[in-house]
Amino acid sequence: MKDMERARIVEKGQRSLTITAYVVTIFFTLTALIPLLWMVSSAFKSDNEIDAYPPKWVPSIPRSIEVTLDYTGQPSVDRNAYELDAMEAIWYPWMKNLREGIGQVKIIGVREGKALYEATTTSAAFRTGQPVVVPSTLFNEGMMKLKLPYIQEQKLSKFKWYGEDGRAQASQTEGTESSELLRKFAGFYESTDLIDGRVLAMEERPVWLRMFDSFLSLHAIAADAVGALGFAKYFLNSAIVTLSSVLLQMLLGGLAGYALAHLMDSRRWQLFWVMFFLATIMIPDISLLLPLYLLMKDLGLVNSLWAIILPHSAWGIVIFLFKGFFEQVSKELLQAARVDGAAELRIFTQIVIPLSIPIFATVGVLTFIPVWNEFVWPLIVNNKPEYWTFTVALNDLQNKSNVQQNMIMASSFLSLLPLLLVFILAQKYIEKGVSFTGVKG
Repeated sequence: MKDMERARIVEKGQRSLTITAYVVTIFFTLTALIPLLWMVSSAFKSDNEIDAYPPKWVPSIPRSIEVTLDYTGQPSVDRNAYELDAMEAIWYPWMKNLREGIGQVKIIGVREGKALYEATTTSAAFRTGQPVVVPSTLFNEGMMKLKLPYIQEQKLSKFKWYGEDGRAQASQTEGTESSELLRKFAGFYESTDLIDGRVLAMEERPVWLRMFDSFLSLHAIAADAVGALGFAKYFLNSAIVTLSSVLLQMLLGGLAGYALAHLMDSRRWQLFWVMFFLATIMIPDISLLLPLYLLMKDLGLVNSLWAIILPHSAWGIVIFLFKGFFEQVSKELLQAARVDGAAELRIFTQIVIPLSIPIFATVGVLTFIPVWNEFVWPLIVNNKPEYWTFTVALNDLQNKSNVQQNMIMASSFLSLLPLLLVFILAQKYIEKGVSFTGVKG
């Protein structure tokens, strides 16, 4: 009876311990996931939802406004006059309703039932051009005449001109749908004489595609500094720097680790080099910034991607990890290959590397994460935007006046995606690499 009672107490204690472990794990998992989920949600929100109180977890679908302006009975004018009228009909009421979650405004100009033009502006283009085109709510026709060349040059609005003969237009019912946003637009058109066309019809509908306009805005803002690639240029720079660093770490670190593990017979020299490489870890990175910068300047590599790559080509900790793993490879297997006449390079490439995939994956991830996230060194060594990495561009983005928090969240979300992808793909190999590195035998 006592044994059964003792077993029951032990079982109850184990159950309580298991429940406690699950509760603690779930708590810390949620603590880590909630900020991540909020960042992802905010990346797809409109400008007004970012500052909304109480906060909204699920972003709303942006609204598309379509307005038909009728020019029947009015004297004919040239294409630029119609485009000017369309831009005033888009930009002015949008600026008046800046916080309404508008994703797109489309104006259709018609005369006697035929379409003269179609003009469309997305929220991504509006965010980019708003500080220049409509910096305030004081509107006049002369201001838009001055801004029209800028809109055309930056392609902030798409304007399709069908000519005076027009294009056949589907019949529309005159009037507007009833919604708060449409009433605000209609109220603006009724209260101003800036718009030449008469409002014939208005329509509002959800547009899912405009939820990605925060990402498109990043591209448009960066295009002014680095050209057509836009924000993708910074992403490409980070990819080049990170992948080059990973490959160099694997190549140089792998060769050095193999030499220490299997080609150096003297234990004294092995210990010396291991301690030397480990000592490099103890030097604070901040103390190396000035010497590294002067070295890169003497080499003529300042304002180039090589200035970021070379300091990450061989870390002491990487060599130490490779050495620890390669020591687990059978010496008899390597000796048999030498007896068969295989050179050391062939042994390394055809025997050691296939057996060491876990440690190569581990080193790849351990290199990828800090290099991708590095900020201080790329900022110091490169002051030209075309050589900025993603993290430097993200810092510069936060200092721009026309950048909203949803755009910053979108860029942060993009910077996180490669890290998640690499970790998920290499997780199995990382576990093996870490476990084997610390095992002797």
